[in-house]
Amino acid sequence: MTDDKIKQGKPWTNGGFYDNYDFATQGVAKLKEKWKEAKQEHMQTKIRRRANGKFLVKYRKDPSFTKEVRKNGKKDRKSRKRDSDKRETQVNETSV
Repeated sequence: MTDDKIKQGKPWTNGGFYDNYDFATQGVAKLKEKWKEAKQEHMQTKIRRRANGKFLVKYRKDPSFTKEVRKNGKKDRKSRKRDSDKRETQVNETSV
């Protein structure tokens, strides 16, 4: 499998490191309270256990609620090329 076929998601942001899982869940609860105050309720969180025994809280905005924005708003090259193939060639028969 090549890297071209793998679709990467939105990146996660580190929220903080905690010594045990209970503190990490409290950290998630604090993040959710902040988001409710800021009216950003479409957020995702996860807790990851690290090799050193600590727990990392990560968060991101839910990708299903973010809309994709094109950089230029222009059509891509392939679609322009396909549109030009549909046009009929116009030949002036009187000049032949």
